[in-house]
Amino acid sequence: MPTARQTAPSWTDRLWSPVSPDFGVHEERLAQPFRWRKAARVHVNAESDLFHPRISDQAITRVFEVMEAGRNGRHTFQILTRFPERMLRFMLARQPSKQRYAAQLDDCPTEALRTGSAAQDAPERAGRRPENIWFGVRVEDQRTADRRIPDLLETPAAVRFVYCAPLAGPVELHNYLAEGRDVTDPYADAPDGAVVEGMERRGDHWVRVERLQWVVAGGTCGPGARPMHPGWARSLRDDCAAAGVPFFFTQHGEYACAVVEDDPNFAGGRAYDNPLGGRSSATLRELGPSRTFRGGPTRLMRPGDRTRRAVMLDVDTIAVRVGRAAAGRALDGRTHDAFPEPSSGR
Repeated sequence: MPTARQTAPSWTDRLWSPVSPDFGVHEERLAQPFRWRKAARVHVNAESDLFHPRISDQAITRVFEVMEAGRNGRHTFQILTRFPERMLRFMLARQPSKQRYAAQLDDCPTEALRTGSAAQDAPERAGRRPENIWFGVRVEDQRTADRRIPDLLETPAAVRFVYCAPLAGPVELHNYLAEGRDVTDPYADAPDGAVVEGMERRGDHWVRVERLQWVVAGGTCGPGARPMHPGWARSLRDDCAAAGVPFFFTQHGEYACAVVEDDPNFAGGRAYDNPLGGRSSATLRELGPSRTFRGGPTRLMRPGDRTRRAVMLDVDTIAVRVGRAAAGRALDGRTHDAFPEPSSGR
């Protein structure tokens, strides 16, 4: 779990954690953005999840009051959650709440209250969604993507994004990125103009009314880190390129992958260029009759097999634990650092 002192990851500039499920609002942190002179991308509540069930609506509202304040318009606040259903409910109620607040200020009994800075700012804030607040969901695999993204697409936002990290399997995002697709059987009986999961039916086509504007993907680090197949990241990269959506690749994590190929010069007839140096056979020694590896038989590695440093991901790909720095951020020889423009939100 990140701490307030931890270095910000590559896709953001600052970490800001004003509330937590255990301790509520951290008063000493709440006003920090007002003191930051340089415009920054800010990951909100990096220590937990702003929409965690144990965080009260009142605490979340106080955070939004800070983010929406005019003096903080130069910052971009990035909210990332595993609870998009609560985020959607909160945001659908947020705008009417601001409108009621603005109306109350109009009826203030004194001239000072009616002409104060809060009263002057309230109507503008009530009439628009903030362009400097981005909303995202964490996605690890296809199951979490299909469960969380529909609520995200219904959430009023300038920018919607998915954080696919740590990737635990392939994720298909095409239908959440593409502008349109042909009508398919499950929704064939929907009337013209119907909106289903962010898509509006227009004749024989579905046109995406709301779509993702940014995809962040990467592997994971730490003692329990799992390898990420580079093919999973390539697929997301290619889908984003086809849809014109910015793609940001954070890191491979602890593992670097290599291609396993036929090589008769090595035991088992298959080998790979080891990221740690040299060339290695893709073999595994099994337990022998004495229940030790000494004298045990050697066989080719199969998908899912592990050695002390390597994991066979598929018949042609092996992941070797080399450490985060050595694995790096390059995907097929280049880095991907694209960010969205708020004006691209819908």
